[in-house]
Amino acid sequence: MGLPKPVENWARKTDAAEDDWARDAVDSWARDMAFPQPFLWGEAEAAVLARDYPPLPGSSVTRLVGVVAWVLIAIMGVPTLGGAVVGFAAIAAAVAQDGQAAAENWLAPATALYGFGVLSVGSMLSVWWETRRRSPVLLAVPGASALAAAASWAVLALSPIQAEGWLPLLIIATAVIGAVTFLLSVFSKPEGRAKNRKPPRRGPRGDKRARVTRARKRLLEVVLHRGLVDLDEADRIRVAEMPLGYWNELDGLSEREWRRVLERRHVGWREFDAKG
Repeated sequence: MGLPKPVENWARKTDAAEDDWARDAVDSWARDMAFPQPFLWGEAEAAVLARDYPPLPGSSVTRLVGVVAWVLIAIMGVPTLGGAVVGFAAIAAAVAQDGQAAAENWLAPATALYGFGVLSVGSMLSVWWETRRRSPVLLAVPGASALAAAASWAVLALSPIQAEGWLPLLIIATAVIGAVTFLLSVFSKPEGRAKNRKPPRRGPRGDKRARVTRARKRLLEVVLHRGLVDLDEADRIRVAEMPLGYWNELDGLSEREWRRVLERRHVGWREFDAKG
């Protein structure tokens, strides 16, 4: 399935605008700059890093999309992972009402939220079953859910409000599964640290990093056009995908070392990917 037509057209226009941006930002100095021979990759990249660049086309739209995405993730994540906690708040609001009829307006959403709560602690138990390791998430989510469910049960027990239907069963299920998962995690070994497969980040961060990365890609096109370096298509792509700040590791390499860095993607003695 492809992208929606408006999104595809916007992406195509943005790519074309970034190409124009890169030519304006880089060609003015890179086409006439006297690079040393033999070509020094680190010095060329330093020339890119030393300059400032105007914002990339569409950067404001990209930031807005990122903010909206995080808001949507939060909206979906809070009731899913924190269903029991939000459910407790709904039950507390229910018992504060005058009469059963008014309380039902809060007990109905509390039932749905505790449905999410059961799914949440159930998924946490499944994760523990697969890993048999302790992690912050496997402690926080089941622990908080179990406490919220126990508090909800206590509040309902002390209130004249009657919780009927699925709600009591869902509260009990959340409390039991959450407590079991929490205790299993407590007595498990901590999970090992994930191996860092990326080299330490170098260069600017935030919006400027995206600008410098795009400018460096254009610089590579310029030096290839000028004949300052000779790369086949595969090596051109690999050099362009190297993490920012690591071109200097290409200087002074033998053919075997060049293959190690580019083909095995081994930079700074760590593997990297194109997102570096």
